[in-house]
Amino acid sequence: MFDLSAANAIALTAHHLRFTVRAETPIAFHDFKGSALRGALTTCLRRTFCPEWRADKTDAMHRALCPICQLLSVEGDEETSGDVRRPYALEPPLTPQDRFAPDETFTFGLTLFGDKLAYLPYLVLAVRGMGEAGVGQRTGDGERGRFRLEQIDAVNPLTGATRSMLAPGAAIVQNHLLPVTHEHVLATCAALAAKLADQENRLTLHMLTPVRLTEDDHTAKTPAFFPLVKHVVRRVLDLSAQHAGGRPDVVLKRDLYPYADAVQLLENHTRWWDVAGYSGRLGRTQQLGGLVGAATYATPDWRPLLPWLVWGELVHVGKNIVKGCGWYQLERNQGV
Repeated sequence: MFDLSAANAIALTAHHLRFTVRAETPIAFHDFKGSALRGALTTCLRRTFCPEWRADKTDAMHRALCPICQLLSVEGDEETSGDVRRPYALEPPLTPQDRFAPDETFTFGLTLFGDKLAYLPYLVLAVRGMGEAGVGQRTGDGERGRFRLEQIDAVNPLTGATRSMLAPGAAIVQNHLLPVTHEHVLATCAALAAKLADQENRLTLHMLTPVRLTEDDHTAKTPAFFPLVKHVVRRVLDLSAQHAGGRPDVVLKRDLYPYADAVQLLENHTRWWDVAGYSGRLGRTQQLGGLVGAATYATPDWRPLLPWLVWGELVHVGKNIVKGCGWYQLERNQGV
């Protein structure tokens, strides 16, 4: 078994930022807010910071030097080992509210992975710019709803720690980051493993946004554990290789598959959310649908799998992660 407790077993870090914004004009979203937020973000990044954003194709020299082209580089299937993984993920508002009146607030998150902190100022400025340009559906006057950036917090989702980077009314963003490291992941796993051992080793996973996985060229419509954890591990390994200095020496058939095969699905309370969004890159509607809800699993020993599952909470899994899909959380207080 690959020893995930060894020092620097996974060198990946995650920098989670939580943005609080206040509507200045009415804002209307479709059911899934992630697609609209990500579209506004990338549009602002390209128009503001990339001098060749209107070009159909940019040359290799430009792509090598332009941070925006690197940040928004076209990736593959987002599920196959070896894909180019974008170094960020979006966490859309989970509230069912899809219309915001002037002076109402909402929050969303952006997570930057690995050693790509040079992109951070661009993301912060882009959030401010997308509020000025407008987000969501166009209203009767043809304009999208505008907001102003009110607050930025750095958050460690595993420890609950929070640091203010931009306080309400402040003008300067402070470099008060809270990187999530592998040591935080292992501490979380130790506490969770102790609870699971006392509770019949039942682990519940909550899919907060659509989780869309493919297995053997078919879209998974049930929350089978094996493909879920396999895609999580591949994503963590690829992010480590591309954005954290190197790929850990993991052999899936030896270090993962025997333990994943032993996991049983006990309860399935998921449903398929058939949602779509518009892809500017593809120039057409894109299917974003996936599983949402809760699934409960059990296995004699969770310890070899928990570090991967906790990392999966941070990096997300499946397709359309940059649009906010694939976000799940493990239930910390398990019931028997």
